[in-house]
Amino acid sequence: MKWLLICIISEAFFHTSTRRVKTNQKFSSPSPISDSTLWSFLSLVQVSCSKGRLPTSSSSVPAKCNFDQENKPHRLNLDVGDAVIILKETTHWYYGYRQKAKETRGIFPKTYIHLCEYNIVNGEFCIQRTDIVEEITKVLLEWGSIAKSYFLSTNPSFSKIRRKMNELNNNRAALISGNLPLDEVRKVKLLATNQIDTGNKLLGLDMVVRDESGDILDTNAICTTELYEQHVHAVQRIEKANRLTSDRGTTRTLNKYSHNILLHVNAFVCKFQEDSDLLFCLFDGENHKPISENYVVKWSRTGAALEQIDNNRVLFTDLSKSDLAISKMYLVCYAIRIGSMEFKESVESKRTSISMANTMLNASSRKASQLSVSSSGSSGSTGEYVIRRPFGVACKDLTPIINNADDFRGNLDLPFIMCDKDTLDGTLRKLISNKDIGKIDSKMAVTIEVLRGDIKQIKEDFPRLVHTNVPVARKMGFPEVILPGDVRNDLYLTICGGEFSRIAKTSEKNVEVSVCVANEQGYLVPGVLSIGAGHPPIDEYKSVVYYHDDKPKWQETFKIHVPIEDFKQCHLRFVLKHRSSNEQKDRSEKPFGLAYMRLMQANGTTIPQGQHTLAVYKIDHKKYDKTVANCYLELPSTVADLQGTKPSIGGLSLLPKDHLSIGVNLCSTKLTQSVSLLGLLNWSAHKETLEQSLKALTLVPGEEVVKFLQDILDALFNILVENDDPEKYDQLVFMSIIYLIETVSDLKYQHFLTVLDVYINESFSFTLAYTKLMDVLQKNIREAISPKEKSADGNNLEESLEVRRLYKTTRYLHYVMKFVIRSRLLYTEMNCTDLDFASRLQELLRMFIDMIGCPSNLLKSEGALLKNLHIIATDLMQVFDQEPLSVSIVEILEKFPPRRLTQSKMGCIKDFVDTKLFTLPKCRAILLPVFCKHIKDHLESKEEGDSKTDIWQQEKNLSKAAKVLGQKKSQLHTCDTTANKKITECINIMNNILKLLFRSDVGATHNDIRDVMIILLRTVMKAAQALDRDTGLVGKFFAIMLGILQRMDAQHYEYFVKDLHQHGELKVFVTEILLTFEQLVSPIQKAVFPRDWMDMIMHQNTVILGALQHLAVVITDYFLCPFEKQIWSNFFQCSIAFLVQSPLQLNDFNDNKRQIVFARYRDIRKDTAKEIRKMWFQLGQHKPKFVPQLVEPILEMSMIPEMELRRETIPIFFDMMQCEYYSSRLELESYGDTKYNNAHHKGNFSDFKTAMIEKLDILIGAGKGDAEYKKLFEEIMLERCAAHSTLNVDGTAFVQMVTRLMDKLLEYRFIIQDESKENRMACTFSLLQFYSDVDLKEMYIRYVYKLCALHMEFENYTEAAFTLKLHTNLLRWTDTELSPQLRSSRHHQCRTHRQLKEALYFDIMDYFDKGKQWECAIDMCKVLARQYEEEIYDYIKLAELLKRMALFFEKILKELRHSSEYFRVCFYGRGFPRLLQNKVYIFRGKEYERHSDFCTRMLVQHPQAELMQTLEAPGEDITNSDGQYIQVNKVEPIMNPDCAKFNDKIISNEIVKYFTANNVQKFQFSRPFRDSSGGGHMDDVRNLWLERTELLASFPLPGVLRWFPVVETNTFKISPLERAVEIMRDTNRDVRQLVILHRSDETLHINPLTMKLNGIVDPAVMGGFAKYEEAFLVEEYLEQNPDDKELVEELKDLIALQIPLLEIAIQLHRQRAPESLKALQEHLEKCFSDMKRHVETQYGEKTCDLKIDSVVMRRTNSFLPAGFDGSYNRHSETSMGSSDSGLSKSTFLPRPQTNSIKSTLASLSFNTSSKGKDKDKTPAKRRSMKKDRDALSLPSSQWYTPPLTTITSTPEKEINTSIASLASASNSSLSGPKTPDPHVLTEELTPKRPLRSEKEKERRLSRPSSIATPTASIKNFPDTRSLSESSNRNSVETTDSTSEEDIRPPPLPAKSRDSTDFSSLHSMDWAPNGYALLSQMSNTSSSSMSTTTTLTKTSITNTTYEYLQATNFSVVNAIDGSKPRPPTPPPKPSRHSKHIP
Repeated sequence: MKWLLICIISEAFFHTSTRRVKTNQKFSSPSPISDSTLWSFLSLVQVSCSKGRLPTSSSSVPAKCNFDQENKPHRLNLDVGDAVIILKETTHWYYGYRQKAKETRGIFPKTYIHLCEYNIVNGEFCIQRTDIVEEITKVLLEWGSIAKSYFLSTNPSFSKIRRKMNELNNNRAALISGNLPLDEVRKVKLLATNQIDTGNKLLGLDMVVRDESGDILDTNAICTTELYEQHVHAVQRIEKANRLTSDRGTTRTLNKYSHNILLHVNAFVCKFQEDSDLLFCLFDGENHKPISENYVVKWSRTGAALEQIDNNRVLFTDLSKSDLAISKMYLVCYAIRIGSMEFKESVESKRTSISMANTMLNASSRKASQLSVSSSGSSGSTGEYVIRRPFGVACKDLTPIINNADDFRGNLDLPFIMCDKDTLDGTLRKLISNKDIGKIDSKMAVTIEVLRGDIKQIKEDFPRLVHTNVPVARKMGFPEVILPGDVRNDLYLTICGGEFSRIAKTSEKNVEVSVCVANEQGYLVPGVLSIGAGHPPIDEYKSVVYYHDDKPKWQETFKIHVPIEDFKQCHLRFVLKHRSSNEQKDRSEKPFGLAYMRLMQANGTTIPQGQHTLAVYKIDHKKYDKTVANCYLELPSTVADLQGTKPSIGGLSLLPKDHLSIGVNLCSTKLTQSVSLLGLLNWSAHKETLEQSLKALTLVPGEEVVKFLQDILDALFNILVENDDPEKYDQLVFMSIIYLIETVSDLKYQHFLTVLDVYINESFSFTLAYTKLMDVLQKNIREAISPKEKSADGNNLEESLEVRRLYKTTRYLHYVMKFVIRSRLLYTEMNCTDLDFASRLQELLRMFIDMIGCPSNLLKSEGALLKNLHIIATDLMQVFDQEPLSVSIVEILEKFPPRRLTQSKMGCIKDFVDTKLFTLPKCRAILLPVFCKHIKDHLESKEEGDSKTDIWQQEKNLSKAAKVLGQKKSQLHTCDTTANKKITECINIMNNILKLLFRSDVGATHNDIRDVMIILLRTVMKAAQALDRDTGLVGKFFAIMLGILQRMDAQHYEYFVKDLHQHGELKVFVTEILLTFEQLVSPIQKAVFPRDWMDMIMHQNTVILGALQHLAVVITDYFLCPFEKQIWSNFFQCSIAFLVQSPLQLNDFNDNKRQIVFARYRDIRKDTAKEIRKMWFQLGQHKPKFVPQLVEPILEMSMIPEMELRRETIPIFFDMMQCEYYSSRLELESYGDTKYNNAHHKGNFSDFKTAMIEKLDILIGAGKGDAEYKKLFEEIMLERCAAHSTLNVDGTAFVQMVTRLMDKLLEYRFIIQDESKENRMACTFSLLQFYSDVDLKEMYIRYVYKLCALHMEFENYTEAAFTLKLHTNLLRWTDTELSPQLRSSRHHQCRTHRQLKEALYFDIMDYFDKGKQWECAIDMCKVLARQYEEEIYDYIKLAELLKRMALFFEKILKELRHSSEYFRVCFYGRGFPRLLQNKVYIFRGKEYERHSDFCTRMLVQHPQAELMQTLEAPGEDITNSDGQYIQVNKVEPIMNPDCAKFNDKIISNEIVKYFTANNVQKFQFSRPFRDSSGGGHMDDVRNLWLERTELLASFPLPGVLRWFPVVETNTFKISPLERAVEIMRDTNRDVRQLVILHRSDETLHINPLTMKLNGIVDPAVMGGFAKYEEAFLVEEYLEQNPDDKELVEELKDLIALQIPLLEIAIQLHRQRAPESLKALQEHLEKCFSDMKRHVETQYGEKTCDLKIDSVVMRRTNSFLPAGFDGSYNRHSETSMGSSDSGLSKSTFLPRPQTNSIKSTLASLSFNTSSKGKDKDKTPAKRRSMKKDRDALSLPSSQWYTPPLTTITSTPEKEINTSIASLASASNSSLSGPKTPDPHVLTEELTPKRPLRSEKEKERRLSRPSSIATPTASIKNFPDTRSLSESSNRNSVETTDSTSEEDIRPPPLPAKSRDSTDFSSLHSMDWAPNGYALLSQMSNTSSSSMSTTTTLTKTSITNTTYEYLQATNFSVVNAIDGSKPRPPTPPPKPSRHSKHIP
């Protein structure tokens, strides 16, 4: 991510903001630096270059580059973005250092850097930039590291954060550049802060609190409640920024009352021969009337509106919600052609604007190039023959577009139809109704956009859409809200229709109406008519002409805009004319009629709204005097005015049948149509109608009222002051004023309230009005509160007029009082004094109080009074003393009965807090206590559904519902309950109070804080605790509580505590506040403030710390004597929980956050720790009461990684030790009493010790503490203990023990994070031992179950059973109640020792059963059986138990069981965990796990480790290195001496073999070596010694672990003679056990016995015991080694004892051998006869205790086929078949786990078709066999590399383990019938071994060929173990074989066969070549064999040559021997399995 950070910084540095250094465009070659020109200075620079290569001296580059010249001396390399400190300079060079690497200094060119201004902050040079730039820089650095981790972990948020980083970098560059104007800087700044805030939210970083301009708030300058609100606003701001990420539009609140529609006219496709006017308007389809003015587009005959290019749009404005809610709103276009009367077809086809056509296809993409239409009038406007004729209508339903504007982007098509002979209005009706339309082949293309807000907002927000010259078409009516400055005087005139007689015409007329505005003289007023927006004003409007229509329906609307001053004198003139279709005739046509209409009526009102029918007068042109233009004004204008007359005047006569209908719609803010309003305004002239005018005022529409508001008010106050009858008129005037205020207060006219305010403050001038107003006001109150007549049932009659009048009065009382106060002020300014005013005002306030106390139902009036009281009080401050006013307000509030208008009272209080009156200290002292009391009562009210309990229950129920529905609680639709509203009101009031008290301009606030504290603090605390944390109110309550505490000082606490103490509530309060603090910081509770509110949380912590410091004083003063333990305990718990909370752990923060916290809040942990320490030492004699209770919290506190804090707190532990040590043993005696009687000392600190150990385990396991803490703890505690006379011994021992425990726990914590669960087991066991040593049963049992759980993960059932057994060892067979420490999480129901122990025994037996450790399970059964039989006499359970035990016995003999293999593992190097470093372990392998698999597993667990290839002990270069080295070799277990009872007994091998590999603690392995001191050749058997190593493990295996460390090692040598004795002894024992085995079970297979006998009697290759005779049984040897005489004699006896054993074995073989083996039997008998004769001659005759009845010896050739030579393939069982019991397997040779058995058994299926000749047993034969062997061996193999000067490798098994060897042999070979099917044998005798996974196989095969990996050719052998017989001493492979054949491998037998035909043996598929192969089955590993019933033990034969011999056979059934045989999954064999054909 380096590139990311560099690029981020570099891009910004292309723009620098302050001082610049000019440099040349070319990089100049710097001159050599000269010392004479150096001079010292200091400056901060910034590298501002882009990536690139260093330019040459002549290069011209556009940007600066990185400087990198490492190959030259004294150069300082610079990267983009490096800050450099300059120390010296020359002409071309600077000398300095990088700020991040001060130690490296050097020179660099001047042209590569840019100088910047700087500041020095904390001694560091910082580039001087604006705050926002610095913030962006820090944010980018912080985000960079997180982005890197996101990138590496492929976090999906990486792309988002990278995009934000790029945007931030661009904004930073723009800000640094200095090229932006201030408004752009503000925009970029806000944009950058939004990006920072949203990015922090995305990354989970802390939220930044900002003001409106984007600057970071100073959190110390605002109160807590305001800080909370700022956080809430920040959350909303971030959410809004996230929503508007894609929309960069305005964030301003739009005017919700104003809506606009923007229309783009893009194209019109239609046939054109003449110019046309297109009139667009919004149309109400429901009422069939237009809504807006017209918009005119002049469309030329060529199809292009040339005069309106780039202006083909209009904005329809002033639309209200009701307009948009019209069910059908249409966009209508009237097309009017301008030309001749008749439409003439031309040659031209359809025309349209070329550009327009393109635009229609893709309007959205061509908005910038859209052609606009012209606005210059029709082409026929120069006096030629022009008539306006209907052309067509287009319309589009806008309702769906308005509702879903986003779904209708782009062009909209308006279907267009021709008018034909119909009118425009009729055609529109058809189009809307969709009737009789026909095919529509013309259309318009437009674009519609709906915009919200007023015109000013729209033009600012959408300058591209709405530029300055876009015409505006206003609504034909007032908007929803009328603004005071909106001056409008528009008259919309609609020519509806007319009826005209023909007169002299024979056909209907073609009537055209010309309309103009004329003045009183009849002259035309120019430029006051408008056809529509987008068209210039016109002088005269001409209507559309309909052909031959005497009753035309025009419905044409246009606007008349006459100036206000001319409106009264003007009138409308309508001239009617017939238009001829003949141009010549038309020119001679003159108007035939005239009509007119005055704009102003005689009574002064304008022309009324609605439709008017005008009288039409015929013009007689001969008589008409044109010089008198206004003569018609004397005639009646309307039909209604005619009244049946037929007036006429000079040339004008009435046409009685003709009339003209018009519609009038006046939109004027200056003219009125109301007669009543005019009568009121002119009241002085018409006093007789004054009463009617006043009453009629209420009927005047609101629009008229607001237009003449000031005039009406002046008239009313004039009437009030000047009227002659006050009783009659004062009340009417007063109520009229109330009506005016009510009208102006309406939502539609609320903007006129400012007009009213301006009138009161500036225009109002009635100095005596206040007396009249106060009189009427008092009268209204008096009349309303006087007793009223009641009905019979006692209830009031319906609401009286007085009550209704009072309600209206109080509702607008604040404005009435404004008039009163203003009038009074004006009166005072005239130097008039009226002492009675104050008393009258006081009387009025008293009447308000009486009104509230009135029993009558005046609730509405009282509520209205409360609503306006704060405004009235604020105004009264101008004329009334503030303190009496405050008292009156308090009296008003207190007068209200409880629970009456509570909501209104709280609203009134809220409003009063914001008044100026409340900012005055004296007034606040009167008001605040009352306000707080009402808030408290309101919060603590017990109304139903209104109490805190109900609120809490509502929130709880809501949470449950949310959980059930699976939604967030905030998503559930719930109505605001009364309780929630009430709480919200109280919160808002308290917030405002605290904000005001935090201000510095409101005077002294100390007493105010005291009042709030006394009254509200406890109530707020209780409310905060009662509410559910999920509700949003709880945070506000806590903020208020913290706000109060923030302002409290020591005096406040003192006063508060005294007050509480007097009331006996101090203890409760202290407990409450401490618990509140603890819950506030507890990680268990849901956080009140979100975790990313860093500023709020740190502010909270600062407040809590201050409160704790004050509370510490209170607790010390009031609760130390008498002592209150609970209070002190709560204090310690709270303060420590506060200290250890995560927001205070600065060490867990990144650098940026840590610096911010330090700068704003400092590290408050130190202050808290000092406070806790001080309080502890103030406990004095009460300290023992807190031991061990406080051990855990103080221990957790002391583990905070802050050195000073640790040094402060660790000594507390020593003090705890002393406290408990010197505490009294007597409960009634206190700590201080023991100093007078030392005999009562407790004398130990066991409780502290136990707690310390337990809590250390918990806390360190939770990640707390470290090695530095352990070291510091040890140092401080040992120092204190050493200095103490009494605790120096016990204390030191305790400290050392605790240090050791911390060491183990830290190691456990480190390893538990590792993936190696084996290491976790070891650490767990280590802790288990520790807790056992210190006798901590609870901790001990906890780790017992942890270890058991780990074992169960790996299915280590045996180890899990042994682990659980540890718990049972702590239990007794009694019915004693279990202590809490001994309880088990597995068996919660067990309550006594016996119950739990019995339950655990059954668990253990189940685990032993699964682990196949049935012997251990039987032992457990025996213990349980004894209890059932002798203790509790539960025979039912005993019977069940005995059945289970019997099953275990049966499983021992019948079920397959694997014997474990053991491995010695050495871990060398410091790279391992400490518990493994340079230590040796004995591992118990997994089931069927071979050495190679075990090595692989070790390497997987330790992937960094290297496997050593030798068994030599490594040197210090390895043991002390940082690497990891593993040495692995197989070891053989040494059977426990207790198992000697099995010797010489006829026992099933399945019984004995268990004890050979279980419950073993000693192990051994041997390594052979050559010693020439024995004489003879080096390969002589007398020179083959063994180096044997015995290992003692710390615990027997299997045990609670699968491995234990080696605690003792013993290495010694085995002489060749001793080795020979061991081999002979084991060979005899093997033969003996085979005889016993076959004698006891006649069903066993004969093959193992055959192989064993053949190897001993006819040792063709290995030489048999003859080798020992030649080596040791000669006089020569005894002469050289006289001390070996006893061993020689023992060897002789063993050879002699072998003869009777062999004799019995051969006899037994004769009885059991099948016919196919008769020849072999004869051969064995012949060879044995020779052997017996030789041995008895040499060593005497011996006897044997074994006997076989009815044994008849047969002659050697009794059944041998001709040509049989038994000498072929005779292997010595004695010399090569034995092995030493301690020899190890290879540590690096991977062995197939089942191949050895498969290969051996597969050899049974080989045929013997090849025949050979007889060969004598001569040395030549041995040599030839050696040659053949060499031919098959691998020349490159290390196993046969000469010279053999070192110890050779050993066989796998040794003598002492021959029991297991026999077991393995018998398992595989003795389970079949006498004539087995070899294929069946192969299937049955394959061990049950799970197949290796393909993945593991590939991994194993992919390892390179090395010492640890054999070559492929070696792997092809049936068992590669046999290839390891010759190795150098350093090889990990070891062996004890000392036969000469081992030293020099004998040659292979000749390939020629004896002439003897063995084809008769085909039924068994084996041959003499297979004899030795069959003998292999007796020495294969027990891990690879099936289990059957066998006896005792036998030895293992060396199988080296048999494997090689096996390669000479061919496969039966023509199986291709070159292809590997696929592995066959082994079936589970049964005992005494029979042959399966």
